[in-house]
Amino acid sequence: MFLFLSNTFGQTVDRTYLRHGHNYGTTYSYEVSEIIIHSDSTYTWSSWAMFNKKEWNEYKSYEPEISSGKITRNAEFHALTEYRNGNKSDFYWTVKITDKRLLFYYPKKKGRLEKSSVYRRIK
Repeated sequence: MFLFLSNTFGQTVDRTYLRHGHNYGTTYSYEVSEIIIHSDSTYTWSSWAMFNKKEWNEYKSYEPEISSGKITRNAEFHALTEYRNGNKSDFYWTVKITDKRLLFYYPKKKGRLEKSSVYRRIK
């Protein structure tokens, strides 16, 4: 019984979300992004760029661009603060975190928000 209880309390509650789609860039046309939400209110964002959609299933074999940051809560939304190369950026992403999805929003006119991208939970 002790072994069962130690396994139950020893598990992490990190959640992993994935998105893939066209990025309309000049060099690469397809992108896979993975966000891991950690239990200590931080996140790790990995992004892989590739030439076409056929390669997306093998995205782990490419070298990702990694950034990390902190998560703060404001009402029903969360704000992701990014840190790249150890420096805090001046941009915040407005997101809604659910058990199955991670929804990104961008501001529109008159303070309204519009959904920009959806990440689906994979772990």
